[in-house]
Order: sequence, then C-alpha cells, then structure tokens
Amino acid sequence: MTEQWPPTPPHQQGPSPNNLPYPPPVPESKPERPVPVDVGTAAQLLWAVAGLGLIQALVGTIVILGEKSTFVDQLLSDPRVTSNEIDLSRTAAENLFYVGIGVLGVFILLFTTLFLLFVHFMRKGRNWARMLLTLGCATIVAWAIMAVSATGSGGSGALVLGGVQILQAVAAVGAIVLMHRKDSTAYFLRLPPSDE
Repeated sequence: MTEQWPPTPPHQQGPSPNNLPYPPPVPESKPERPVPVDVGTAAQLLWAVAGLGLIQALVGTIVILGEKSTFVDQLLSDPRVTSNEIDLSRTAAENLFYVGIGVLGVFILLFTTLFLLFVHFMRKGRNWARMLLTLGCATIVAWAIMAVSATGSGGSGALVLGGVQILQAVAAVGAIVLMHRKDSTAYFLRLPPSDE
C-alpha cells in the first residue's frame, strides 16, 4: 500500500526496471482558436456565391439549349468542319453539342467543388485560401460589372442571368470585406486575439 494514487507519470518516476529511460511525455496539443464571427459569415457568403454560380450555370445551360439549332447550324456551316475529310451529319452535330454541354457541366461541378474546398481551408485559418478566394471574388465582381455594362436585349434568360450575377457579386464583395477585417486578419496571421 505504499503506491501513490494517482500513480506518478513515467517521466517523473525513478529509473526504469531495465535502466532504460522512460519515453518523453506526449506534448499536449494547443486548443483550436475559435473562428471569428466575420470569418464564419464570410464562409456562409462564399457558400451563397457558389450556389448562385450553380444557378447561373443552370440558367445559362437552359439558354444555350434553347439556341441549339443556331449552334448546330453554325457548326455545320463552318468550312473547317464541312471539308471532305469529315462527314458530319446534323444528328452527329447535335450529339456533339450535347457532349459539349455534358463536359461543361462536369467542369462547372469540379470548379465549384474546388471553390468550396478553398472555403473550407479559409474557415480553418489558411491565409493562402483567403488570398485565392479574394482573387476569385474580385474576378466575379469584375465579370458582373462587365455584364451589367454590356446592355443588350437577350430575353428573360439574360435578365435572370444578370440578376443572379449581381447578387453573386454583392455576396462576393461582402465576403472579401469580412475576410479582411481586423479580427479576421489576426486569425489568418495567427496573431493573438485583441482585447477589445
């Protein structure tokens, strides 16, 4: 009954029975820093940007599918395609059109997944992800400005695309601002939290 309770950790005990040193204690991991509210809100806005991008891609695909005959006629009238080396019927051109739409859809889903992966890393405090998202959001805003300034009559599809693009740009600007506020910058640069 001479043993101490709780038992003494191995690194504080005397020599081991075989005169071998005890292994060093396992260092305790630092507790994760809490995510600032601004970073969490920026992540939510970036999810909205991704969702609006998918809506924009869906509406754009519907508009393009509505103009299928125009695209197929343009493909069939192209002299590089209608040479004697390639025999392209209208059915084959329409099938090629659908394959192109499918490849575009897969590319859009992969790009959106990559964007959301960057959002995940940004929320975890990775500064490189914040910078890439800032660059991507600035590009979205620039495209929206160009789309708004290029006024044209494109029907209801173009109107919906323009509205979604404007909403996407507003969410992107909000995310940029929130990612670069004082508390957010301290979080990304691993600075100690401010006492304010």
